Amino acid sequence: MLFEQYGFHEIANFTIIAGDPDPMIVIYRFFSLWGFAQLIFCLVCWVVIFRYRALIPLMYLLWLFEWSFRTFGYPLIREDIAVQGIYTVGATPGAVGAPYITFLLIILFSLSLIQKK
Repeated sequence: MLFEQYGFHEIANFTIIAGDPDPMIVIYRFFSLWGFAQLIFCLVCWVVIFRYRALIPLMYLLWLFEWSFRTFGYPLIREDIAVQGIYTVGATPGAVGAPYITFLLIILFSLSLIQKK
């Protein structure tokens, strides 16, 4: 693994877990699968933008569900981990910016529902 320290450790602020066998390989794999799922979701959104414009409100709604969970659900899960200080050394950028992005997505979703005259 060449870049895991930058995404998982330096950006997401997770610490390295030592063990035998090395547990980090599996953790890196799960994070890479999550990143790949994000790329697929973005690809679907681009297809909707260029080919199926009537589904744009649905895409906003799906993004809104994801970012709303980061805003409201993630702190409930993350709080126990952050208090212990065992697995993380700080907040992730996605958790810090999630309330602002959620608010923006609410506005964009509302605007996407307005019918053209």
